[in-house]
Amino acid sequence: MTALKTRKPTGLPSWPMVLLAGREGAGKSWAAAMASASELVGRTLWIGIGEDDPDEYGVIPGARFEIVEHDGSYQGILAAVRAAAAEPMDDRPTLLVVDSMTRLWNQLTDNAQAVANRRAKGRKNSNGDYTVSADLWNVAAQQWKDVMDAVRSHRGPAILTARLEQVMVMENGQPTNEKVWKVQGHKSLPFDVGVLIEMHERGHFLMTKAKSARIQIEKPTPAPGFTVETLWDRLGISTQAQLGIRTHADVVVDKEAAPDAEAQAAAVPSGRDWLAEAAQATSKDGLNALWGQIPVHERSQKLRDRMGELAIAFEQRAAEPSPEPEKAWASPDAGPASDWPVAPIPQGEEVRPGEEETPPLEGMEPEAPLTGGDDRG
Repeated sequence: MTALKTRKPTGLPSWPMVLLAGREGAGKSWAAAMASASELVGRTLWIGIGEDDPDEYGVIPGARFEIVEHDGSYQGILAAVRAAAAEPMDDRPTLLVVDSMTRLWNQLTDNAQAVANRRAKGRKNSNGDYTVSADLWNVAAQQWKDVMDAVRSHRGPAILTARLEQVMVMENGQPTNEKVWKVQGHKSLPFDVGVLIEMHERGHFLMTKAKSARIQIEKPTPAPGFTVETLWDRLGISTQAQLGIRTHADVVVDKEAAPDAEAQAAAVPSGRDWLAEAAQATSKDGLNALWGQIPVHERSQKLRDRMGELAIAFEQRAAEPSPEPEKAWASPDAGPASDWPVAPIPQGEEVRPGEEETPPLEGMEPEAPLTGGDDRG
């Protein structure tokens, strides 16, 4: 029996994962580039996914960021995020920017659709595509999780961007007249970040989530003059502050339950490194042949997932390139400095946004809040 292991909470703030979700041209990338000018951070590593590289944003006063290059494939993107997260830091933490998570999820779903079309099984939808089967959705979801896990492994601040769109509310499978604003990406994205800022139009900021004892919001709250650096300050992060380490209690799913415990105990390990051999495969047929050699008791979920990813990579070699990325126009407009109040500590858990109009945080100039805000995952 495993001994119980516990620890006491530190009570210290840690660098958050911030999601900037906005409409086209709302200034998501601009806000991320401005954050690189903060004296709280050292290097800034910018990983673009399906978006124009922000070379011109290098003229922002104080901006200091490096654009991470990759080949645009899922494996290239994942490797770039992992390498950036593992980069050594000096006396100041490295800021990690991933722009955009929407295009990453689009890529994963496009890959799954391409494989489904090549299989040519099942029914076609109205677009002439074959239905994506559950196993392909599972592969896409795992690939998304691998990228998010890589971001979580980063010990410094992280900024993710995503597109925000109005979508029709469905009721009993039928569209209604009601529309809501929705983050475009895997459905788990808003749950995985610590702070969510919605940008319905340029210069308008709505805080809809803040996982913090220092900023308490009960409903979507306008945040005039928002900047990422101001957010960090309100979260209790400063050059003099003592910070904790962001930790994540992940779960590990073990689907390899042996039907016979005695048979499992009697199984003799082959001693072969199946992951390494799979990485050396040069075709899908080679992967299938290798799979036939692997004993049942050594077919772990990790091995299944990895070989599934490799199979998809082989099948999509001739896939069409991604659509032309959207072009975001930048403007150096910055809102007025804000003075966000510090909430008493502790003060209960955060409350997910409601429908009612909410006044801005005390001490800010009031703005007219905007109304509004599914993907497969």
